[in-house]
Amino acid sequence: MRRLAALLALAASSASVTHARAQEAACEASPAEQAGNRDGSTLSLRTECPAGATRRYIVELRCADGRQCDTLEIEQDIEESPTGHASLVDIDGDGMHEVEVRGMCGAGPNCEGDLYRIDRDGRTLYHFFSGGYADVRIIDGHIVESGRASCCSWEHHAWPLDEDGRLHGDGPMALMVTIGADFASERDDAPPRCTFSRPSGDNRQVVAPPGAAWLSLCEVYGDDYHLVTPEEARAADAAAAQEQ
Repeated sequence: MRRLAALLALAASSASVTHARAQEAACEASPAEQAGNRDGSTLSLRTECPAGATRRYIVELRCADGRQCDTLEIEQDIEESPTGHASLVDIDGDGMHEVEVRGMCGAGPNCEGDLYRIDRDGRTLYHFFSGGYADVRIIDGHIVESGRASCCSWEHHAWPLDEDGRLHGDGPMALMVTIGADFASERDDAPPRCTFSRPSGDNRQVVAPPGAAWLSLCEVYGDDYHLVTPEEARAADAAAAQEQ
């Protein structure tokens, strides 16, 4: 659904990493891992190794009354994802667990990832999100994926969820946050710059953080950072226009 090529850097680098790790590719069967949910249901996950270069994840949802309500079988190519794995997570701390399947990785911390969630009716599992990231979380009704963008910077991409907690469509991201070294500063100890922006036509417009919870995204390199304000960005744009 959302493959962030620039963020993942999974072009030539990923191909070489996959090739280098090809000899390490393997499938290891694992017994069921279980997690209880706040509604009394139980989510279980196990790994199977069928014949061929396939890794298979079996996800089972048992409702509060003990009935098996839903089952998912997710297959993964071992050569493409030699270090692929799956786990039970709770990305928003709401007591309802998700299944996270990690796949092909680049040279850095960013890897492909898919998330599967329990529907609000508590009886079915569905594919929730797909992207390339080092970390994913929920902030103020948005899913936010985070990843290293270069040697000296990180990016966070946010999309809004609907009232049912689902992500619909494949439109532009609602908010992007960049945090990285201030190469323009004359100070050797200049703090990293943190910039929030939204789409504006074919460009992006610097905006203020939507709320205090979002400021945690600026702390990739610690709590000493410079938050770029919309006024500061407009002044810099005006100065750059005058120099042309």
